[in-house]
Amino acid sequence: MRGRAMQIRTASASRGMYRPKNYLTTPGGVAYVVLAVAILLVIAMEPRHVSTMVDQDNYIEYFRTTTWDWFVSSFKSRTSTLAFVISTVTEEFGWRAWVIAVNALGFAPETGVRLTVVLLNAAVFVALLETRRPLFGLLLWAIIPMALATVGTFQIRQGLAFGIAMLFTLRYQRPLTGWVLACFVHTTFAIPAILLFTIRFCGDRRRLAFISASVMSFVLVSSAGFLFRNFGGRRVDEYSGYHNDFTIKLVILLLIYVTASVIYLYSEWKNRPEAKATVWTELCTMHIVLTVYLVLAFLLFPFGKGRVWYCIPLLLPFIVPHIRFRNAFSIWYVTGIMLVLCAEVVKSYYEGGYVFLIGN
Repeated sequence: MRGRAMQIRTASASRGMYRPKNYLTTPGGVAYVVLAVAILLVIAMEPRHVSTMVDQDNYIEYFRTTTWDWFVSSFKSRTSTLAFVISTVTEEFGWRAWVIAVNALGFAPETGVRLTVVLLNAAVFVALLETRRPLFGLLLWAIIPMALATVGTFQIRQGLAFGIAMLFTLRYQRPLTGWVLACFVHTTFAIPAILLFTIRFCGDRRRLAFISASVMSFVLVSSAGFLFRNFGGRRVDEYSGYHNDFTIKLVILLLIYVTASVIYLYSEWKNRPEAKATVWTELCTMHIVLTVYLVLAFLLFPFGKGRVWYCIPLLLPFIVPHIRFRNAFSIWYVTGIMLVLCAEVVKSYYEGGYVFLIGN
C-alpha cells in the first residue's frame, strides 16, 4: 500500500508543482486570483455581529476560554488511555490546538475567528488549483449553499477541517493524511476517513474497494447508536435535532450530486481500464460510498447523518471541474446536475442563506 501511494505521488508530482503556476499566468488564472482575493476580502472585512451571525458567539467563546489548561484537565480527567485517545477526535483536539496557537500569537477572539475564516477558504482555493478548471470550481464554491455561505463563513470548524482535507488530498497527494487530520478538527470527518482507509487498503481492486467500503458503511451505521452513546461526548446533545431534516428529498438530492463522481470514474476507467488508482479515483470512490452510508443511515439510524452529508455537495466544486467531457452524455448529465444545483441556490437565496455575503 505504501509503494502504491508513492507511485501516486510521483506520477502527479510534476503536475502538482507546475500546473497551478502556469495556470495563474493565463486570463482564466488572473480571473481566478481576482475572484479569490475579492472573496477573501469580503469575508475578512464584513461585520460579524453576534446578533446576526450564526455561531459567532460560540466561536468567540472558544477563543476566549480555550487554554493549555484545557488539555491538561482533559488528560487528568481521562478514565483510560483508550478513552483519552478516542477523545482526541470526539473532543476535536486539533481545533483546540489551533485556537490555542492563535491565542498565543496575541490575537483577539474576534480576530481569531476572522483569521480562521480566511485561512480555511485560502486552503480550499489552493486545492482548487489542482483541478482541470479551477475558475469553474471557485464559482461553484462561491454559490453552493453548503460551501462558502455555510462552512466558509460561520460553521468554520467544519470548514477548516474540510480545507485541510482537500489541501492534503490534492496539493500534497496525501488524501488519507488529510482526512485523518480533519477528524481532529471536526468529528464528522471520521466517517469519510474510515471509508477512505478501507478504499486505500483495497489497492487497485476497484470492485473490492466498493464492496468493502460499502460493507464498512453498513458496519458504521449499525454501530452508530453504540458509538454515539459511549463516545459521542457533547456531540450527542448538540446533534440531537439534526436528523429532523433528514428527508427523502435530501437523500434524492445527494444521490443526484454524487452522480458527478460516477461520471468521473466512468470516463476515466472506460478509456484507461488498467489505469492505477489516483487520489482522484479514491476521492470519487469515497464520495460514492459515503452516499451509501447516508442512504443506510436514512433507513436505519437517521441520527448518524449529523453533518456528514455536507461532504457530498462540498466535493462538487472539486469533482465537477475535473471531469473530462469526452462525449455528449457527460456534458448533458453534468448540465442536469448544475440545473438541480441552481434550483437549490435559488431556494437557499430566498431562505436567507447568502445574507452575510451579499446582504438582504
